[in-house]
Amino acid sequence: MSEPAPILERRFNGLVTKIHNGECVLVLGPRILVPTEVTNGVALSLESYLAERLLEDLATDAGSNTSVGLRSAVARYERVHGASACRSFMQELVSQFDVLTTALHQDLARLPFRLVLSAAPDRMIAEAFRTQGKLQVQEACYNYPRGVAAQNPLSAPSCEAPIIYSLFGRHDHPESMVLDDKNLLDYLVRVVKECPALPDAVRATLRAPSTVFLFFGFGFTNWWLRLLLKVLEVTGVENRGLSLALEDQSSFDATQLAESRGFYEAAGIYIRARDDWPALAQHLANTYQAIQARQRFPNSDRPQLASAPLVFLSHASEDALRVDTLREALERQGVRVWLDKQNLRAGQNWKHQIDRIINSVDYFVFVQSSNMDARDASGRDGVYNWELKAAIERQMMRPHGAVFLLHAMFGACAKRPEAELLAVHSAQLDSDAQIRSFAEDILRIHRETRTSPPATATAQVG
Repeated sequence: MSEPAPILERRFNGLVTKIHNGECVLVLGPRILVPTEVTNGVALSLESYLAERLLEDLATDAGSNTSVGLRSAVARYERVHGASACRSFMQELVSQFDVLTTALHQDLARLPFRLVLSAAPDRMIAEAFRTQGKLQVQEACYNYPRGVAAQNPLSAPSCEAPIIYSLFGRHDHPESMVLDDKNLLDYLVRVVKECPALPDAVRATLRAPSTVFLFFGFGFTNWWLRLLLKVLEVTGVENRGLSLALEDQSSFDATQLAESRGFYEAAGIYIRARDDWPALAQHLANTYQAIQARQRFPNSDRPQLASAPLVFLSHASEDALRVDTLREALERQGVRVWLDKQNLRAGQNWKHQIDRIINSVDYFVFVQSSNMDARDASGRDGVYNWELKAAIERQMMRPHGAVFLLHAMFGACAKRPEAELLAVHSAQLDSDAQIRSFAEDILRIHRETRTSPPATATAQVG
């Protein structure tokens, strides 16, 4: 029996609110369509594309095997060429998607997901996040044969530094890919025994009572998903009635899915059939960005007055996109920004011009990041180091107590060697609220400086 439309609408609106609040985990399955440039314009899901290519390589007519799933195609290929050759060929097929995405991936990347679970071995969603300016994306996969739950330490996920966790392995770690039934059984034993256990950053997000889930093409016809979702704590947690699973119409009509819908819906996962996934993702992304434009910067219509503070943003070139977004946010709050990409003109002596600007702006903001730390650790030069030295010299010429040098960070950063930076409070810029607070502090300090003797302007940003 289907739910009345008003109940479905309220349920969907509740899920949208959860997405906007960053409390929804995105789960991507192998039934999402791949870029049409690799399929000659034919709409194919990832698992269908891989199955067809395996059958083609076996000189089998893929058109006569439309009912053959990926696991069956893998079994056939392994019988002919062996498991090692099959894994190598699968790695070759999937790797071509590393620099490709789809409109669906791009729109999903515009939303504030902190954690993405991938049930496929591709990395298209990671590429989509990066093209959307989320350059601190964290990737990891469950490598059950090697007993490794994450290849590198994972920090707590955020909307700016989301975690993309591949549950069934990833092609760049070919041994980790779960391809056949034996792999699946070995994998499930490892997961159930927590050998290894999921990374703490992933597990904490999954088990948070406020977390809900949005599934795209996960494939709920598989019997073993009940076990896996229970182990992952996706089911059995109170107040998760907003979780939604979108399956294509062909899957929705399957007998297996009809039989299992009751189980999942009792656990708070509502399975719905719709084939317009890209349109839905675009609607979600457009709605979110429209709300952000209206609400996150309430002073966006504030005029840029000549008396507004002017700040210099010093940063690593790898962070250019994120710093440009920061510039726009500060300007919406009424803080004028000098940024080399925006303000340097062709033909200018950039070193002389930047030196002149540092000695004329109201505040110098040193924006540190993991990209900057990595550059310094590798011994590579960075213009920001020269800019910081110039700013420290300017700070030394300022009256005692006058605020000029400010330190801001994207994410967790290494300790800087400059004593002058250690002497000031560092501001984190990892959320809209933190950026807004940072801008408000700059405006407050500027007002106090203009109305009080310099010696009393000792307020710190933070």
